[in-house]
Amino acid sequence: MKQKELLRALVDLRDRQIQKARIQFGSRIDAIVRGADDGGGSDQQSEVLAYYYDAFLGLERRLDGDIAALIHDLCESEPIIEQVLALRGIAEILAAKLLAPIDIERANTVSALWRYAGMGVVDGEREHPQAGERLHYNQRLKATVLLIAGSFMKANSPYRQIYDSARAYYDANRPDWPVIRRHRAAMRKMAKIFLAHLWERWRTIEGLPTRAPYAHERLGHEHEYRPEEFGWPPL
Repeated sequence: MKQKELLRALVDLRDRQIQKARIQFGSRIDAIVRGADDGGGSDQQSEVLAYYYDAFLGLERRLDGDIAALIHDLCESEPIIEQVLALRGIAEILAAKLLAPIDIERANTVSALWRYAGMGVVDGEREHPQAGERLHYNQRLKATVLLIAGSFMKANSPYRQIYDSARAYYDANRPDWPVIRRHRAAMRKMAKIFLAHLWERWRTIEGLPTRAPYAHERLGHEHEYRPEEFGWPPL
């Protein structure tokens, strides 16, 4: 199995099986502690739940270590990994979850990547799931991008300035929107600029064509955000 395929398999195993099971056991234990579940009325059953929670937590941590090691092994053959890891707020697991599902050759425009990551716009509105239609984006990738946006906020990444500018714009120009909508819109703006930078860097590294300028966002004015402003290393 090629290393990139192995990375995808390990990320899938971590998120779809091991972490999911750990969360399920944790939720059951939490419900027992809160009194919402009597655990079958048995201390032994609660002990069994705790045992398997710890077992899945251990497996998840082991997978985290394996994924981190593989990510570093891949840096030479996949230079985009080193680029992403240089950004404040992104460590090995987030980098793996972000890069594993993306085929950058197929994303021939930044709009294609935005849509695949759940950040697309249809008829002037952000894309929503439609009843009876298959999703046009990768749900897990969308979740990862939002995790990265949250990590940028916590780490006070340079990308935070995009959120702050967008939030100030929405507060001033969209006072009718609920606060949570303004927050999410600003987070989405930040995420899209980050994805635009990822698209440009990755396509450039792979010798694939890019279209410029593409990272213009109108926030009451026009400005082109360049990757170097946000911690991307020189190519």
